[in-house]
Amino acid sequence: MIRNTMRRTCAALGSALLLVSTLVSADVSGNWRFAVEVAGQTGNATVSMTQNSDGSIAGHYTGQLGDTDFTGTATGNDFQFTLSGAAGSVTYKGTLQEDGTLKGSLDLGGMAEGSFVGSKAN
Repeated sequence: MIRNTMRRTCAALGSALLLVSTLVSADVSGNWRFAVEVAGQTGNATVSMTQNSDGSIAGHYTGQLGDTDFTGTATGNDFQFTLSGAAGSVTYKGTLQEDGTLKGSLDLGGMAEGSFVGSKAN
């Protein structure tokens, strides 16, 4: 009877740990170099992000769309932020990859869409 109770307790604890690990957001904080492609045109941007424990993101973007601060959110390995630049509102949506890079898409205020790959800047 004690063994069965211990087995159930261990199984419940293991399930709880698995649930907690899936709810924890990967941290996208840091300085990033983004390689961006929109309609066959390529460009680069530098992005600095700080992720808070509640999943909120604050950061700064410098690139062809301007030099501006932004805010966003992160859930699991996914993140999103919106900035307002010379071209209007731009939304980046991405995922932290297993290799430590960021990959995703961007929407230029409904006028155009593109993709990006981000790597940590040293």
